[in-house]
Amino acid sequence: MREDETVYLKDKNLLKKSMVVLTGVIALFVMHGSLHVELSVIALGGAAVLLVITRASPERVFHEVDWPTLLFFIGLFIIVGTAEHAGMIDILSKAAINITGGDPWLTFVIIVWLSAIASAFIDNIPFTATMIPLIQTVNLDPSIAALFGGFAVSPLWWGLSLGADFGGNGTLIGSSAGVVAAGISEKNGHPISFNRWFKVGFPFMIITAAIGTVILAIDILLRL
Repeated sequence: MREDETVYLKDKNLLKKSMVVLTGVIALFVMHGSLHVELSVIALGGAAVLLVITRASPERVFHEVDWPTLLFFIGLFIIVGTAEHAGMIDILSKAAINITGGDPWLTFVIIVWLSAIASAFIDNIPFTATMIPLIQTVNLDPSIAALFGGFAVSPLWWGLSLGADFGGNGTLIGSSAGVVAAGISEKNGHPISFNRWFKVGFPFMIITAAIGTVILAIDILLRL
């Protein structure tokens, strides 16, 4: 805590230019829906602008890129995309929701915990995208609509959000942030194995998801 972080600042002008570009990229991220521009295009555009205005050597920059992490994500997205195309995620989601038989509270709990467990092993973006049309259909069920119809946003959406977010902490591959952190840690001589992360992360995920489920359920009850 006594370490002076300013000693690591080698180029203040580069920092200022980077902050300007970063601010612009974040602003475009916020507006990308209305601009109809993909996030990847905005991110790559910001990187290209920064390379030009800083006159940095592309060879040096590319050498510092964490290629193992990027290649891992490429492979992961290919596997998940194939599973989604084959219908595996869709089958899993429908089977879990059909178990509830239309009971609102059981459906809520199933969605939270299915999202949490699945997001620990499957990237939560395609999983959430698959769940969206299913939850839209489930919300039209008479028994569920009778209980949750008065909410501006159905509690089932909050359940999906809670489960998918906390579930990413369960395993090393559960979230992009976890994979990047593990890559940086390994590069600095402190590798984190899947099992080591699982032993700490999965129980932590179960505890936080359980606490979140209780708090969200209490909030729903108070609003009914």
